Amino acid sequence: MRNPIQKLSMQKRMMLYFSVPLILVQIILCFLCYPQVIRRYREKTDYTVEQSINQTISFTESYLQNMTYLADMVENSWVIQDTLSAKDFGGNRPYFDQWLEYYELNREFNSYELSNSIYRFCLYVPDDVIYSGNHYFFFENSRLKERSDYVDLRYTLNQGEDYVALSQERSGIDKQETSQMVTLYHRIVSKEAKDQEIGICSISVSVSCFQDIMQNANITSKGLVYLMSENGRLIASSSSTIMQKMQRSGGILSYGPEISMEKKKEGQMEYYAVRRNVNGAAWQMISMIPKSEYEDQYRILWLSAILMMGGMIVVIVMISYVLSGYYVGRLKKLKSEMAGLQNGNLNANLPLETEGDEIEKIYHNFNGMVQEVQRLMQEHYKLGKEVKMAEVRALQAQINPHFLYNTLDLINWISMDYGAEEIGTLTWNLARFYRLSLNHGKSLITIGEEVEHVQVYVNIENYHFDNQISLNVDVPEELKGFACLNIILQPFVENAIVHGIAEYSEIESCSIAIRARKEEKDIIFTIQDDGPGVNVEQMQKETEQDIKKARHGYGVRNINFRLKLCFGEKYGVTYKESEKGTCVEVKIPAMTMEEAEEKI
Repeated sequence: MRNPIQKLSMQKRMMLYFSVPLILVQIILCFLCYPQVIRRYREKTDYTVEQSINQTISFTESYLQNMTYLADMVENSWVIQDTLSAKDFGGNRPYFDQWLEYYELNREFNSYELSNSIYRFCLYVPDDVIYSGNHYFFFENSRLKERSDYVDLRYTLNQGEDYVALSQERSGIDKQETSQMVTLYHRIVSKEAKDQEIGICSISVSVSCFQDIMQNANITSKGLVYLMSENGRLIASSSSTIMQKMQRSGGILSYGPEISMEKKKEGQMEYYAVRRNVNGAAWQMISMIPKSEYEDQYRILWLSAILMMGGMIVVIVMISYVLSGYYVGRLKKLKSEMAGLQNGNLNANLPLETEGDEIEKIYHNFNGMVQEVQRLMQEHYKLGKEVKMAEVRALQAQINPHFLYNTLDLINWISMDYGAEEIGTLTWNLARFYRLSLNHGKSLITIGEEVEHVQVYVNIENYHFDNQISLNVDVPEELKGFACLNIILQPFVENAIVHGIAEYSEIESCSIAIRARKEEKDIIFTIQDDGPGVNVEQMQKETEQDIKKARHGYGVRNINFRLKLCFGEKYGVTYKESEKGTCVEVKIPAMTMEEAEEKI
């Protein structure tokens, strides 16, 4: 039983032999390399998350450091120190003095905000001070006591540290417009008495500033980055919507020790979590990346690998198909030429290229074989021609053409003596006809002599048909010196006469035209008559039939056979469609007599 692969065409088998090993190697390499790629990709992703969190913490700490710096600047201001350290500072002073004091302090804080536009400044003063109700730069001390985290605030300040928390503060010039702020509360200590607290100031920045940097730190669409204080209060998050959703599901990671890309399960969700402390405040930056979203990127990577591998397989198959088609095409060309040679095309020839491979050597050997066949055919033809020529010479010896020519010349002269000019002319034409036909035993003749041979034949036939035959010859003078085989035009003229006025009594005249033209390196004769015409396909088929098998029409077949034998398959007789009568083309190579004698 044959292997299924053996039933395929050679091109398909070559394509399989080329592509299958490459595809298998590619699949093996993908399976070997994929775990390494995933591991490196995971490391890069984790590193990106860590760097993103570290950068966000750096920005957060930068805000806090700026707020601490501004608080120190407020504390070190001589205007604020002089005002708050005064012995009579409070509401028991004259209103005029308090308004002057307000003017100086207001100008000082106004300059701070102009220089630091994103920050809001506030000074807490005793409730009985006349400008404590300003609520722009100045607030009552009692306002601090209203905070729910006042105990923590007071404890932290008493420890000499700044307290950072959320508050509702003025967001712009209009003190009625407020927003949630991250506020740093700072204890102002007298420069003269180091431990004496003379006031409290606060520096605030909008929560949106922290939200922006956390949004940039969030590398996934469903992940969350947020700030949480030590007491569990949320400071800011990258997405309030996701934060609320996670709070409802109980999936918020609380304050705790630092962790790095650790898998956590909060509620019904699994996350990869990062938790980092923020210097300058009792805060932590927490990043939570859903496990499903984290793993999806590897699925995308796997899908990309599959698509890339599929694309490579398609490319490999296409290249294999093209390459196999190229080599099989060269073999098909060899097969085609061999089939032509088998059918009798002795001009088969394969173009030699510069490949230098085994197929090129086969081409070379095939061409050598064809040339050897041509050489043997030429030798066979020459041998056969010599045999025929010997027969012709024997026939000529029997006929004694010189005796025939001399006798016809004698008849011509006698007829002239007796005034029988028509007999003389007819005798001269007959003598000229046989001289050109026999041609001293040679098969080559000039085109001019071949045309003359046809002309004298028509002259003789006109005596028989009472000048009813009209011959029109259009052969350029420059073509009359070229060589051709003898008796290749007369049989077609004879057929036009025999199958025209000779067979049909109702046909009173016969018009025959012979034309010759040169096309590149060939000469083409056209013989056209105005007779009843023929079946072109049938005549062409009979013309190309083997002479040995033919029952009639030997003359035309003999011409076609002689032309192909002497000059090649591209030459010979071709019948053409014609509106009236019969049209025949005879194609020969354009050669001088010397060139023709060397070839034949």
